Amino acid sequence: MKYHFRAMRIYPIAIFILCAQPVVALDVVWPTGATQIVARSQSTADFNIATGTADRGGVPPSRSVSGILSEEVWRLPGEGADPAAIIAALRAQLTAQGYGVTFACADRACGGFDFRFALPIAPAPEMFVDLGNFHYLAARRSTPGAVEDIALTVSVGGQAGYVHLARIGEGDTAPTALIPSFTAPNAADQADMIAQLIETGHAVLADLAFETGASALSGNRYDSLAILAAWLAGDRARRVALVGHTDAEGALDRNIALSEARAAVVRQSLINDHGAAADQISAAGVGYLSPRATNTTPDGREANRRVEVVLLAQ
Repeated sequence: MKYHFRAMRIYPIAIFILCAQPVVALDVVWPTGATQIVARSQSTADFNIATGTADRGGVPPSRSVSGILSEEVWRLPGEGADPAAIIAALRAQLTAQGYGVTFACADRACGGFDFRFALPIAPAPEMFVDLGNFHYLAARRSTPGAVEDIALTVSVGGQAGYVHLARIGEGDTAPTALIPSFTAPNAADQADMIAQLIETGHAVLADLAFETGASALSGNRYDSLAILAAWLAGDRARRVALVGHTDAEGALDRNIALSEARAAVVRQSLINDHGAAADQISAAGVGYLSPRATNTTPDGREANRRVEVVLLAQ
């Protein structure tokens, strides 16, 4: 079972209140059944955030941040909880809300035992960390008058996923207010897209949106990219190509260039925002040569402005 996070109605919950500068809240969507098992804060703390991997028998390079610290541990139910899928979904949510990833690694590539125990990650039984199956991610967001650092560790224990979420506001700035929302892992959406990809060899990333003549994505949170990234992370042998398409407005050469740019933007989003491996994804464009709807209506032209994923190897 892989977790798929979606935006939904938000129910604010106050985690803690401190006298400090106001900052933009952090909205985190968890799957239904997720339980917060640890919530604590310190008004003054020094917290080490990894900036690199640990060499064998050594300690990872890190930077120390001083300020107000908030720590939480969440338990995510489900047999076969997948840390790669969970971290991809959380990474997408953070980047969509203005956090820049400063470092990320996975289990043995991080340094395994040396990495895990050199950093202030909550101990068992609060937080279970499988040394052969965990992910770490550090991110930072700067807003007027406030800087916040986040360190995420995701792993498994028994038949559940575990997330350690540490947030520290520099100086006397409190970490952002956390707004947790809950949604069931949308297994149907995930299964449909991946099943279509495997069965037919291609699938439309249907929730992406492009404006006429533009290569930039119109929004910043796309479920299809989180689903695809999680599927790619499940097996490094998997390979896909992203193929961009346009409507029929303008000359063919311009539209081929535009479709290539759209595919490249989506590929970069998968890599930068969702942690996908660059060597698993290629990008190309065919302009308006492969429409799936008429180009004589606004709805048809919108349907033709798309990116499809094509299966190369599984």
